[in-house]
Amino acid sequence: MSMIMNGLPDPLPEFFDCGCADIYYCPRSREVECPRRSGFDVCCDALDQHILLHA
Repeated sequence: MSMIMNGLPDPLPEFFDCGCADIYYCPRSREVECPRRSGFDVCCDALDQHILLHA
């Protein structure tokens, strides 16, 4: 898995795009997460490293 310039892996891991504005990629867990969907957990204490996928 290579990284592209914005810090996202290429390709992204498979995930369900729920369409929420605050969906993000976590480089520590290497997962895409959404705080509005079930199963969400705070994966780490490095929230400043999370990369929003929707603008």
